[in-house]
Amino acid sequence: MKISPSYEVGYCRPPKRTQWQKGQCGNPSRIRKRTPKPVVEMIDEFFASQIDIVEQGVSRRVSAFEAIVMQLWGRATAGSKRAINVLLQYQAFAAGRCGGMGGVIRTIEVVGEDASEEEPRGNNA
Repeated sequence: MKISPSYEVGYCRPPKRTQWQKGQCGNPSRIRKRTPKPVVEMIDEFFASQIDIVEQGVSRRVSAFEAIVMQLWGRATAGSKRAINVLLQYQAFAAGRCGGMGGVIRTIEVVGEDASEEEPRGNNA
């Protein structure tokens, strides 16, 4: 009669002969996982990527950031307060990083206030 081994093969218990030997590495070819890109770098790459848009029947290639700002600008001029808020947040972000869109929106706001007869809105003291 055969004596049963003290080690039973089963779920999560491979045979002893197929297990790694003492001192043997589990990653013999030393292939390492890539480190993930930082979020800021991924966002910068997305904004810098080029996409095709069609404006008034003419196709042209613009950056993704420019396309987003154009969409927001169109919705903001249509009166969407949410689009205006997001556009102003983009302005603050860009001005804080490298002075990107800082003057563009300020100039447009001044023109918009001069064009209307209403009192300016907001926290103007």
